[in-house]
Amino acid sequence: MAELRHPNKDIQKAIEYALAKGWRLEKASGHAWGRLYCPAGKRGGCILSVNGTPRNPHAIARLIKARVNKCPH
Repeated sequence: MAELRHPNKDIQKAIEYALAKGWRLEKASGHAWGRLYCPAGKRGGCILSVNGTPRNPHAIARLIKARVNKCPH
């Protein structure tokens, strides 16, 4: 399977940060471009949807990093 790459470089860097922390990225259908799953990987684990074309990509990149850092798992 080909590596998923987000079209925005700031969001792609935030996704790479999450992956380095053990999160998992899956391609999504519908409005979300993809979903990030925390290392818990079970019910109650953190899930973060990533849009393909957000209005403020820089803010979304900061949000991804903040949610990864706040994950209790």
